[in-house]
Amino acid sequence: MSSFVHIKPQNTLYRDYKIQKTQKRILDKITDLPAEIRNKHSMELLKMVCNCIEASINNKGKSSKQKIDKKLVCIQIYSSLFGNITPADLETIGKNIEYLHDNDEIVKYSFWKVATATVWNWIKSKL
Repeated sequence: MSSFVHIKPQNTLYRDYKIQKTQKRILDKITDLPAEIRNKHSMELLKMVCNCIEASINNKGKSSKQKIDKKLVCIQIYSSLFGNITPADLETIGKNIEYLHDNDEIVKYSFWKVATATVWNWIKSKL
């Protein structure tokens, strides 16, 4: 047993850990999709990534130093997924994220909805 079990990352280290963990989970989900339908200009893919980020990162009640920039996380995911992204692509992605946000396309589901969907998927997998 380790004597360092009570020591946990805090502040910037915890924020970076949370970002990396979120990116890894989202990239795993996206790479499960066939390569033919993964297009960096697809609004559906961007909406899916933004909704995954919204569900994974909670900035409520945190100070401005501890808040995570979700737009930056999305751009980092796109860079990891598609490699080199041009400044024109970055501008397009930023405008598309703002469009999705302004039209309430990026939503955070309640705990109850997420829990029931998880239980339902588990039941379906067992049958």
